[in-house]
Parts: sequence; structure tokens; C-alpha cells
Amino acid sequence: MRLTAGGPHYYALRPDSTVGGEVYERELLARLPAHGIDLELGLPRDHRAASPPAGWRITVLGRRRPRARPPLGLRRGSRGPHWVLAPLVYLPYVVRLLRGRRVDVLRGHSVRHTGPALLLGRALARARVPIVLHHHHLYPRWARLEAAIARRADAVITVSEHSRDELIAAGVPADRIHVVAEGVERPPPTAGWPDAWPGPGLRLLYLGRLEARKRPDLAVAALRAANVEASLVIAGDGPLAAELHGDGVRLLGRVSEEDKWRLYDSADILLFGSTLEGFGLVIAEAQSRGVPVIAARGTATSEALVDGESGLLVAPDAASFGAAVRELAENGRRAAMAERARESARRFDWDACAAGVAAIYRDLV
Repeated sequence: MRLTAGGPHYYALRPDSTVGGEVYERELLARLPAHGIDLELGLPRDHRAASPPAGWRITVLGRRRPRARPPLGLRRGSRGPHWVLAPLVYLPYVVRLLRGRRVDVLRGHSVRHTGPALLLGRALARARVPIVLHHHHLYPRWARLEAAIARRADAVITVSEHSRDELIAAGVPADRIHVVAEGVERPPPTAGWPDAWPGPGLRLLYLGRLEARKRPDLAVAALRAANVEASLVIAGDGPLAAELHGDGVRLLGRVSEEDKWRLYDSADILLFGSTLEGFGLVIAEAQSRGVPVIAARGTATSEALVDGESGLLVAPDAASFGAAVRELAENGRRAAMAERARESARRFDWDACAAGVAAIYRDLV
């Protein structure tokens, strides 16, 4: 029996996005129809889903034609409405879905951005359709609010045991929380991009948003503290970009999906200093290409690598990261870890992720 899951969607599902949450949604939603789950998606005007996969039905929220001012709640140039105004934008759509009996499951890809509209819409429509919220990690600033929303859902699907434990500690009933690990895309090997690095020696890579919680500054500090011949490529954009310049550092800005894999195929070590993470998709991707990872201890990244075998978990400070770089500068140690990294990453599969999510949807219905 096929089911239909749907709801409003904040992300634009761009095919070239390398942002972890957007990659998760793009890869999961593309595979759900193969597991018997069709999709009803309410997307912003600039959803960029020009050729939706089979099994998707898209409603564009907001007017299609440009106008002098964006519709209420929609920010010009953004991926969607601000979360505070999101219920005003999304609520009418949710009510239409329910009154038209167009969905068997209401799914929210973000607890804070879509959860309130789903809960309010179901109450207004007096429907009994189950609500599933997809969750990656709690933001400290909004943890109490997000936990209060998640407690009212019929199920919460999260991506790691670490995130599950956070939700339970915040008061979400354990029996409503389901862990389904993310997957890793596996495109064919590329010719690499060795010229991206500005100097000789070890090729260090940071890939991700340049924002405080991701700690890109730790990659620059590790390069200086390691005291070995090395250079660093930083791929990503964000508010901290202007603070990350230095000798042996090259900032590429945001890169395409193709260039991301070219960087993995030329890097020796991935530096991942993030101190707030629900899973660490970049870690899994790098390992799938045989790139050992040095990551900050204390987050869900401990589930994405095998400490001491496919990577190293260390304290999030320059001295610890620098020492780890020196340890992996030895070719034999790095080569053995690279092989183990490839093996470790085989457990992350997008098709298995979609199958697990589909099974949870069916159980609820």
C-alpha cells in the first residue's frame, strides 16, 4: 500500500547544496517514493525543483511573479519564511492538505520551522493524521521551545543516538523517538583538485558553513599549531569568512557538489571542529573517499567515525588539533586510517535511510 506524506518545506532542495540539512532532505525525499511513500511538498517560490522526481507533488507557496515586496513572512533572497512567521505562511496550506485528505502523514523537516504549523493545522482541521518531525540537533537558544514542539508530535525521527539522548533529556518521550542514520552519496572517483591547495605538504580540508558553531577558526589554528609542512583549503561561506585568512590558507567560498567531491579526492585530512552537531555528514562523506578525519570530541560525530581507526576525536582546541595533525602526518599511519575510513563509511546508505523512514511512517498510519 502506498502512502502520501507531506507538509510545508523551508529548504529549497537545491541540487547543488552542500549544507548538511539540505543534503539530508534532498537525498531522503528523492528515495522515499521507491519505498512506497509519495510526497506533497509546499515549497517557497524559488524552490528550484524544475524537474521533480516521480512521486512528488509540489505546491509553490507565495506568488510566482516577482513583486515589489515579498509576501507576508517571506524574506527576499531567503530559503523561506522566518520561523516566527512561518505558521502564518504555512498554516493555510496545512489545513488544505488535511481537509482535502491529500496526506496520510504530516511530515516536518524542521521542528521549529514547520512543527507549529503542522500542530495548529491538525487542530483546526480536526484531523487525526499523525505528525512526524525530522530532527538533527537542538540549538541551545531554542532547546526548550523545540522540545515542547517535539513532545506534541506522534514521532520524531533523528539521525544519531546523541541527538536522541538530547531529546530525552529535554523531556521528549523516549518511545516516540526513532534513530535512522543518514547516508552517503557515492559518485564515481574524480580526477581530484590538488591545485586548490596553496602550498606543498599535507593537504588539510575544512568544508562547511563558516559560522561560530562549526568552528572553522579551529582549522586555521590547527594548521599553525601542527608545525608540519601543510596548507589548508576552506570551502564554504558564512559570517566568519573575513576572519579566516592567513599564510597557507585558501578560501574557496561555497563550492558545487562536483567540486566538493574533487576536494575530498585530493585531501589528506579533514578538520571538523564543530561543537554542535547532530550527525556530521561531512565526516561520513570524507571517510567514504578514504580521508581520515580529526573532529571535536563531545558531539554526535563520535558515531560517524571510529576513534583511533578511521579518525581522531580530540578536544576542540588548537593544541589538540595540531597534535592530531602531527600524528597523521606520518604516511603509514594515515594510509592505514584511510583504508579503515572507507570501510567505516559503508554503513551509511541513503537507500537504507529512506527504507527506515518509510517503515516508521507506515507504523504510525
